[in-house]
Amino acid sequence: MKIGSSQFMKQYDEYLLNHGYQINELVDKASDCLIKHMHGQRYCLLCGPGNNGADGLSLAIKLFLQGKQVTVYIFEDQNHLSQANRYYLDQCYALNLEVILLNEDILDEVILHMKDCDIIVDAMFGNGLNSSPRGLYQMVIEQINQLYDQEIIAVDIPTGLNCDNGKPYQSVVCATQTITLTALKNGFLNPDSTSFTGQVIVEELDVEDVSEEVGLYQLADQKMMCSLLKERRFDGHKGDYGRTLLITGCHEYKGASLLSAKSCVYSGSGVVTVMSEQAVIDALTVYCPEVTTQLRPAVMRKEDFLKYQAILIGCGLGQSIDSYRHVIDVFSMSHQPLVVDADALTILSSNLDLLKNQERDIILTPHMGEFRRLCEFDEHSDMLFVARNFALKHHVILVLKGPYTIVTDGQESYRIFAGNKAMASGGMGDTLAGIITSLLGQGYGGLQAAMLGVYIHGRAGDCLANDAYTIIPSKLIDVIPQTMLQMIYEKNDLS
Repeated sequence: MKIGSSQFMKQYDEYLLNHGYQINELVDKASDCLIKHMHGQRYCLLCGPGNNGADGLSLAIKLFLQGKQVTVYIFEDQNHLSQANRYYLDQCYALNLEVILLNEDILDEVILHMKDCDIIVDAMFGNGLNSSPRGLYQMVIEQINQLYDQEIIAVDIPTGLNCDNGKPYQSVVCATQTITLTALKNGFLNPDSTSFTGQVIVEELDVEDVSEEVGLYQLADQKMMCSLLKERRFDGHKGDYGRTLLITGCHEYKGASLLSAKSCVYSGSGVVTVMSEQAVIDALTVYCPEVTTQLRPAVMRKEDFLKYQAILIGCGLGQSIDSYRHVIDVFSMSHQPLVVDADALTILSSNLDLLKNQERDIILTPHMGEFRRLCEFDEHSDMLFVARNFALKHHVILVLKGPYTIVTDGQESYRIFAGNKAMASGGMGDTLAGIITSLLGQGYGGLQAAMLGVYIHGRAGDCLANDAYTIIPSKLIDVIPQTMLQMIYEKNDLS
């Protein structure tokens, strides 16, 4: 399933218009999608001045020609309409379809009429709205939200709902059903948005598929993820599953190193070596004896990296002068696929030039706070757009952690359908970094390792969340092998 945001949907429309489609044609195709879900006899359509309103007007015409009872309510005169809106409004007038210009004086009468309708269609504003509806729009929204017995169908997105984060503005239509066009809107992934969207149905326009050219995200689900996971070979040995180097931990932050190391082992890495301080090494011999260890030198050499297939740096590393030097050494002296997490991300944020001329997969795994240090954005930013552009600019694979974690290399972009709120506890990011590094070492490409790592991590958490209010990383790590085996079973069942 494709996922879009306000910026991406704008680009999608612009791409189609620049490649041979006309706006009136696109509106007609949109109403073809909508009319399939209209099952009443009496309709009231609330149409705004833009192309969302034009979708509503085109739908009204088709309903009218089917013999339905249709009334269109518009909010603006013809001096304030989009080209497509004006075109379809003129057609409504030519058909003598009932079109009423709304104003405050007739609002009570309009609401009484709506009570007699089977379906009210919200086509006031689409995904481009970036503030709360005001004036007459606000008054109408507040009134129709009192019509508890009516079915209210929103075109593309309920008016007043933020397309990008699913949060309501001050006034928002409470729809019983939303017919969203082309792609699931990013805000609909916010479970709180269902209070306003009702049932969401995605309808794709009958046009050329340009989602790849535009850069729309995809929802990475069970079927997609299970298909990526490789089975273990009958005659495989530890050398076949990669040697990974974890440059993690310090005297003050031992736990992060322990968690990343154990998750790396449990997700299938052949040989895991932790390069750290003595206090961490001592703890590892008890917590995860399967791990090999090496005392971290003050200055690293190229020879320190030669035998490894993947490297992780950052978990519990600290931000001492030595830590800064270690990050610089890893970027300048190693060539293996690299995962950068936690403290190493903070160090990298003031040294982004380190990302230049890196001819390997580099995976950055920030949470939102860490990403804010790497990239400027604000609370109103379109994070799908920001994340993809950052990955594209710096030639990295970005794993932006959060609900439905974002994974993008700037060319392909995904939201991962796994994980839950019970996983909000310290050390989860370290655990994820270890899984991704393990997969890199086993030979997965960077984007695949990132996607699979996020999914395995989230799915293990989902398994535990059935019986737990809070999930701690050490318990999650224990179920990683079973989670991966279950994915292999499902892969075979689905194939």
